[in-house]
Amino acid sequence: MSHLLRCEITPSASLSPALDDFLADAQLRGLSPKTVEWYRYALGPFLQWLNERDCHSADDLKEATIRQFLASRDGVGARRLNHYREAIDRFCQWLVRTGDLTANPTAGIGKIREPRKLVPTFTEEELQALLSKPDRRTLLGQRDHLFMLLLLDTGVRLSEALSLTLDDLDLTRGTLRVMGKGNRERVAGFSPVLERHLRKYLQSRRQVLGQNGYGNCQWLFPSNVAGKCTAKALQMRLKLYAQQAQIRRVRVSPHTFRHTFALYFVRNGGSPFHLQKILGHTSLDMSRRYCELADVDFLTKQRELSPLAAGSVNLTDGGRLR
Repeated sequence: MSHLLRCEITPSASLSPALDDFLADAQLRGLSPKTVEWYRYALGPFLQWLNERDCHSADDLKEATIRQFLASRDGVGARRLNHYREAIDRFCQWLVRTGDLTANPTAGIGKIREPRKLVPTFTEEELQALLSKPDRRTLLGQRDHLFMLLLLDTGVRLSEALSLTLDDLDLTRGTLRVMGKGNRERVAGFSPVLERHLRKYLQSRRQVLGQNGYGNCQWLFPSNVAGKCTAKALQMRLKLYAQQAQIRRVRVSPHTFRHTFALYFVRNGGSPFHLQKILGHTSLDMSRRYCELADVDFLTKQRELSPLAAGSVNLTDGGRLR
């Protein structure tokens, strides 16, 4: 009995307030609003499932319980299940740091293998059809046309493109200063082709915004009232052009432009290491996946890019092997 009396009593933490604290902590750590909302979206079904089973405290978070929740998601694909697992894992890691859990119950639950499907990308004909739809007699049409060109030429994310200001452009060096996920800044290059379109757009933009009293606007892609253009507005514009171009085979979205850039980059001989840097990925996993999915003739590349084929070796007999 004396042994039991000496045991420290740890109060059980209610999970709903704990989730609110977890999300508040994520905001304080500078995570993007989109990431915080993703945690709320992914953890909501889990907490609801626990409440339906009268599980209301951190003590109820067991490995078996989490496995039962994942198994109960009938009809949910592997990707969504991995989203649930990752969110629960981050939540439990946080509970361990706060002392509400002694160990992370998700540590023994591995990632569910996802089917490797070919990433849908645009064909050249679809790109030409899309790029022909904006009415470039207007600044709005020029903005949308350049927006698609920039996504295709640089592979930047939608949020990264919409956050670009005039100060982020370096037309002389052909670079963009991009603020990526996790507030990680990187530099992205763009082609001379995009530079020519950029200069024309900036000239029209300066003229039209100046005439309407918005000359101080710094956003590269301004809204109709010279504010920061929203993601929803640009996505609706792309949807409109998709309907006009009668493109139904693939979803017309900023992410499809990003996939198209990545696959063309690999098919044209780009390395996964360079692609990782360009896209702002923290690991090589996604870049390697693009390499696996791309229809690359590696034997042809070997014949073209080997040291002998590239002329990197100076043979003493005039280039003939005997």
